[in-house]
Amino acid sequence: MTVIHRRRFLQQSGALAAGIGLLHLPRTLAAVQSYATEMPNMLPSYLARKLNALAEKWDRERDNIRTAAQVEKRNRFVREKFLEMIHGLPERTPLNPVVVRSHERNGYRVENVMFQSRPDFWVTGNLYVPTTGKGPFPGIISPCGHYPRARMEPEYQYAYMNMVKAGFVVLAYDPIGQGERRQYWNPQTGETEVATASTYEHSMPGQVLLLMGEDLTHYRVWDGIRAIDYLLTRPEVDPEKIGCAGHSGGGTLTMFISVADERVRCAVVNEGGTGHRWPVTVDGGRIGPSDVEQNVFPAAIYGIDICDLLTAIAPRPLLTTIENYNPRFNSAAEHIKKRYEQLGVPERYATEEATDPHSWTPKLRLATTNWFCRWFYGKPGPATEPEFQAEQDQILYCTPNGSIRYSQQGQTIFSLMLRRQQHLPPPRKLPSMASEVAAYRAEMVEEIQKVIRYKRPEYPLSVRHLVTTPRKDYKVEKLEFISEPGIYIPTWVFVPDKRDRQGRAILYVHEAGKEVQGQEFGLFERLTLGGALVIAVDVRGVGATRYGDDGRPGLFGHLFNAETAFSYMAWYMDECLFGMRVQDVVRSVDYALSRPDVNKENLRVVGRGAGALWVLYAAALDSRIVDAVADGGLVSYRSLAQVDRYLHGAHLFIRDVLLHFDLPQVAAAVADRKLTLVSPVDPMLRPVASATVRREYEWTAMVYANAGARGRFQSLSGPLALL
Repeated sequence: MTVIHRRRFLQQSGALAAGIGLLHLPRTLAAVQSYATEMPNMLPSYLARKLNALAEKWDRERDNIRTAAQVEKRNRFVREKFLEMIHGLPERTPLNPVVVRSHERNGYRVENVMFQSRPDFWVTGNLYVPTTGKGPFPGIISPCGHYPRARMEPEYQYAYMNMVKAGFVVLAYDPIGQGERRQYWNPQTGETEVATASTYEHSMPGQVLLLMGEDLTHYRVWDGIRAIDYLLTRPEVDPEKIGCAGHSGGGTLTMFISVADERVRCAVVNEGGTGHRWPVTVDGGRIGPSDVEQNVFPAAIYGIDICDLLTAIAPRPLLTTIENYNPRFNSAAEHIKKRYEQLGVPERYATEEATDPHSWTPKLRLATTNWFCRWFYGKPGPATEPEFQAEQDQILYCTPNGSIRYSQQGQTIFSLMLRRQQHLPPPRKLPSMASEVAAYRAEMVEEIQKVIRYKRPEYPLSVRHLVTTPRKDYKVEKLEFISEPGIYIPTWVFVPDKRDRQGRAILYVHEAGKEVQGQEFGLFERLTLGGALVIAVDVRGVGATRYGDDGRPGLFGHLFNAETAFSYMAWYMDECLFGMRVQDVVRSVDYALSRPDVNKENLRVVGRGAGALWVLYAAALDSRIVDAVADGGLVSYRSLAQVDRYLHGAHLFIRDVLLHFDLPQVAAAVADRKLTLVSPVDPMLRPVASATVRREYEWTAMVYANAGARGRFQSLSGPLALL
């Protein structure tokens, strides 16, 4: 056997490759380095850098807080901004409380109670009242964690029993989307229509509320404030001794309520997320967000982290608990402790460790009761938990079947939204002549820029040509260019061997990326063989730069995927992921028009799916887009507020947009240039009937007609021939 040395083998292999003309290929492929090597995990890294820069700025600000007066000033700022971010509080209306039934137990009674936190909007709960001892007693409200059965969960019932036996009146109530206030649970079948987790019940309406200039946190906090109001109507309750204690999502809600309402004199946040949101670390792992009501926007620009909210409860007594001590919790606890020390009341803050999985465990139930006993009674709480028997759910029901929705007792969050959307967006005066249309267009451009936080990029494109791939009768130039520092746009340009006489060019933006239609036999090949130049781009976080996190399994997993997380990250900074992608489309127009083989008078810009809306907005903002096609886009934002479920992701959402305009008004801002809507879809991605589309876009059609361009706006129910 002949043994060939590795170096000699490689030399011989190289000589062979050169002999058959292959050696130049690796050099060609390696000639230009992709931006991907410089910008891994591009979109989350870009957002994280910006968030972390804000966090560093506010960390420096916090480091300058050294006196009690400075702590108090900062806490006032946090409380004021928190109320501002949850869109303030409504006027108080009559509670109209009802005690549905009462159950006598050993040393206490349980009342099934309901009250209206706003007109005809019922909150269901159970009131635990001591029947021994001398009142009035301290009163505790307990918002439930993210358990579907809410206050009926045995571990929660045990917590209430523990407190009532120690001499506290306890009002345990169902937050929106839980217990008897579930929207999707069918009491007749015991099944849920969307998902078993209550977080879906929150994020589904919560994301749409953001379109409407509202938020679910507002509704949930107000329910808690009205729960305190109800406690104060009860003669058994000492109005000077009100506490709040919740677990998990109820712990987070305890934090929010205690910040918003200083009548809460003592609080316990059980496993409610004590920690820091920032800095954000991007390591390629899952970035899925918590449900929407646990996020308040734009908190990052004010430096209001979770720690700041917990600190804003000071100097009132606060206990925070955790499953197991860990660096994230410990760091936050140290920061909170420091503020209590600066206020001269270090004894009013404490922590407790369950050393158990996530649950309101016996240890934490006793710690909760002990904390309230210490501050309201000046004595320790019970050393052991008494023997209890959890009640059956039906015993605790306030409604006949355990469901506000199915018993048709008052409004749900979705029916309130349905009523509200009828008045959105605000009416506009129809421009009646070409000059008024021009004024309308200028007004809309300014308004759109403000709402989507749009900034016209003025950076060099810095195009990198990576490779040209020959195909049959055409070639594909694969390249990248810069949208803004930290963001690049992967692009494929399909160049036919024979251009048509018109020199037509198509810029195509697909919601799933350029490769969906970019393979052999795909749409782009058909267009190119027809003589058109096709430029297909991946806006940030799409296609080649997509971050691989599809969220939770199931039809509605999009509520918790990476795209939702990125949307929240942008909103925290008072920015807009949707607006960033519109910017990428405009930058793609910059690139297209920089090419000598593109005629600026004959460039058609096409968006598919979510891309339809990115292109629609880009066309409204950029008059260089003379022909826009929105294919398969959402028919309107209002349509989302008219239903209780949808398949469109948060990346399509714009905070407060319906306070200003809807998609038909954006479309009208494109007049008098060509605009074609192709097969718009409803909230569940189903095609919308042609008559409905015409009705929705009647205002758009009238603006085009008054601009003298009636034939330049059309809506089609079938596929558009792009050539």
